[in-house]
Amino acid sequence: MAALSNEQILKALNAGAARQRQTDAQLNAILSKYEEVLRACENQPRSISQEIDSIPGRRIFYTLGQVQTFDISLNGLRANALPFLVSQDGPFIATHYPLVIWRPSAPATATNLGQWSPVASWPLPTQQRGAQQDCIDLSYEVVDTGSQRNFQNLAVGPIFSRPDLLAPLPVPTLFAPNTTINFIPTYNRIFFGAPAVPTTGGTLFVGFPGYRIVNM
Repeated sequence: MAALSNEQILKALNAGAARQRQTDAQLNAILSKYEEVLRACENQPRSISQEIDSIPGRRIFYTLGQVQTFDISLNGLRANALPFLVSQDGPFIATHYPLVIWRPSAPATATNLGQWSPVASWPLPTQQRGAQQDCIDLSYEVVDTGSQRNFQNLAVGPIFSRPDLLAPLPVPTLFAPNTTINFIPTYNRIFFGAPAVPTTGGTLFVGFPGYRIVNM
């Protein structure tokens, strides 16, 4: 094999150096793009979930619960608010739409005494089971008294969780320690239809599923 001339060796070295410079340029461009993406990520505000996850403390599953008694006199009316006091030990994180159910609670001899039922006649098969079925139709408002914020501009329809299906909120919602959440029901319709011993009063249960953050 013939030996390479000095000119050929020099040409090969120059070609190798050119390829190395091209590789270095490409690598620098990739590193520059990486640093640009990294800076954008660092400057991007954290999501609501990330903000909540950054709060120190132990997570404990919890349901804020409250009850209200009612009778036929509230038919078609906006009732008093059900207050839910958040503990001063830490915030409460609501994760699902409120669970709202009711049961006949008066008189003590009522035919349907203690029978849990939903608070909307939609879909019809859930409550329209003949003349013996008591039923109510509810709309509601939620107010965070700590921020003085009404969560909607009018009473909303039956957007509820069910005992057999908890409906997730669009985003977890934080309620600050020692605030009060007000749930305000409107009894659009109350129907007490048991023919034997009619219901005269009911008990509404409202629960906010979620969790508490407490000090370790």
